[in-house]
Amino acid sequence: MKVTIKDVAKAVGVSPSTVSRALRNNSRISQEVRDRVHQVAQELDFHPNQMARSLVDRKTSIIGIVFPGDAGQSLGVPFHSAVLQGLGCAASERHYHLLLATGSEAVTSADAGRNLAESGYVSGLVLLAAEDAPARLPHIPMVIIGRPLHNETPYFVDNDNVKVGREATDYLMQRGHRRILFLGYDQKFVVTTDRYQGYEQALTAAGIALRPDWIVSSQFNLNSPDNDRLRQIFAAPDCPTAVVCMDDNLAIGLTGLLGEIGLNAPQDVSIISFNNIEAGRHHSPALTSFDVNPHQLGVAAMNLMLDVISGATEDPTFIEVPFTLKERDSVLDISGKDE
Repeated sequence: MKVTIKDVAKAVGVSPSTVSRALRNNSRISQEVRDRVHQVAQELDFHPNQMARSLVDRKTSIIGIVFPGDAGQSLGVPFHSAVLQGLGCAASERHYHLLLATGSEAVTSADAGRNLAESGYVSGLVLLAAEDAPARLPHIPMVIIGRPLHNETPYFVDNDNVKVGREATDYLMQRGHRRILFLGYDQKFVVTTDRYQGYEQALTAAGIALRPDWIVSSQFNLNSPDNDRLRQIFAAPDCPTAVVCMDDNLAIGLTGLLGEIGLNAPQDVSIISFNNIEAGRHHSPALTSFDVNPHQLGVAAMNLMLDVISGATEDPTFIEVPFTLKERDSVLDISGKDE
């Protein structure tokens, strides 16, 4: 049977309220009684109810984590799993715990985060999508993984997604590609609009006209592009020779679609993508992909959150996590060949 605070109080010979104060090292309780309470609690293997204590003290050792979309959409995404591992590692090292929240058919992720903030159970919120962030939460701090939409959000962690979109496009152009499609644009998500901006900058700098019909949308995290439109694009005589793809899973799906219409990657269509997931590394062809370091994004976001809570960080803070290109087999150099 679980030991209760009443059991400790009976063993020490004091009231339960005195035990509670002594375990919190309340100065109103003598040092002798505090020492005795701690000794007996340890002997009886008593562990205070942290949630109940937090509701009394109005502060907790729990950080709320808000995922985009509903649980089925977000928890199975490798990027989010890696971010969560980073968040958990950093929280554990500093003796904090995580409480996860997602949206549903009836509740948006933004509302789920707001409800969590108002519950009193958490001391701060980390949001995995900037789109779900309210303009401000007056009662608790908030850290966003991504570029925030509101200037009122002072703490965030992100990659330079404009730069990585530009570098992905430059990488293809340096290997002779000038007909480059952008796959996975979703205007609801800042990460894809930023990468698209980098793609557009690279084409403009190279004097290549932007083709709006080669900007193919897909619901971010769902990897559900318009395959009929892609078939039409790649069936045309002047079809793209390369693709900047927003996600490795989306790139894997694209290689399958290309195979259905008689095209191969990278011989006919080169592909560069993002996230460097394990499936992409073992795919044929192995994907050339940018590792955006999701684990480090999680670690940095959690440490920033806990620094804000402890008062170690007060000024607005942006932490940029670097990305790394992993070169593999999905890009063919066609320099010197006629497109």
